[in-house]
Amino acid sequence: MLIQNHFSQEINTEMRDFERTLKTLYQQNPHRHLDQPQKMEEFSNILAKANAYCADKFTEKLLLHRLDEDIFFSQNADVEIYQHLRYLPAYWHSHSFIEIACVLQGNIINHIAKQELTMVPGDICIIAPGSVHAITAFSDDCILLNFIIRISTFEEAFFGILSENDILSDFFMRMLYQKDCQSYLLFRAGGDQEIANFIGYAWDEFHGHRQYKSRMLNSIINAFFILLLRNHGTDFVFPETVPNQESENTILILKYIQEHYNTLTLSELSSFFNYSERQIQRIIKHSTGMSFSQNIQKLKLRQAIRLMQNSNLSIAAISEQLGYSAPENFRHIFKKYYGMTPMEYRSAQTTTDIQNK
Repeated sequence: MLIQNHFSQEINTEMRDFERTLKTLYQQNPHRHLDQPQKMEEFSNILAKANAYCADKFTEKLLLHRLDEDIFFSQNADVEIYQHLRYLPAYWHSHSFIEIACVLQGNIINHIAKQELTMVPGDICIIAPGSVHAITAFSDDCILLNFIIRISTFEEAFFGILSENDILSDFFMRMLYQKDCQSYLLFRAGGDQEIANFIGYAWDEFHGHRQYKSRMLNSIINAFFILLLRNHGTDFVFPETVPNQESENTILILKYIQEHYNTLTLSELSSFFNYSERQIQRIIKHSTGMSFSQNIQKLKLRQAIRLMQNSNLSIAAISEQLGYSAPENFRHIFKKYYGMTPMEYRSAQTTTDIQNK
């Protein structure tokens, strides 16, 4: 059987020789529980036996607990796409790059962050570097594509899209890169024709041999992220570290702050979302690492930088536009944050990106 929808380079869903070998070993060793996450040491002899029956160079890479970029990426390539091996033992592992798991067919279980995420066709999971996880795909009909992306390429594409939405960018960065957290973002994109198309475009480009392949693939991935955030930026799933209802509202709260920060007060925000001020402060602090007032100040100062760089507005006009009661207040806060006054910043005509402070 071939998956042809959205793909000119068809994905053959028939079991590959190595997969059939893995399936046989799984059926012969029910006591080993190969579909349950375990350390690689528990599975290494199974993989070695599978490789002896049906040689596969890929298994050598799988025996490494931490999968580094230089092992999996071709020279000068920023993106690689692998079709996940069905009946591959569900071993715990992490990697130094971004992995994006895209389910095309069947159901798989992604074990991550002490959770079992059941993924169905259309689901897309972005897994952060260093996050320990395991995949259970023990059915003939499972088709899972793993997009692996260099961290630098991912940050340029994914966070570059969010550059004008500062508070959401900070939130996504925190969700994916906060220390001591098994981080992921799960997008339920089943039925999204546009997303499916771009997965197909990426697959076709990766398996083709056309000129500018690497640059074209990067552009497709960039467009894929735009659609993912545009179509599903408010309904994704992230690690369950706060109660479900608060999780559902977090993105809406952050988007509301982003859109109304010039005049928004904590009282207005808590009233709009029917939370107490204490509750909403806790949600914001947990999501961004900063208080409500710190987020508002950061958003205003980032907008001040953009206005000074891209407009001829006076400092007084910028101060008024951002909702400061007096230019002196704006000047004091700006200098405290950036180490120079607004006028000194504008006069310096520096190219240093102090927005990233």
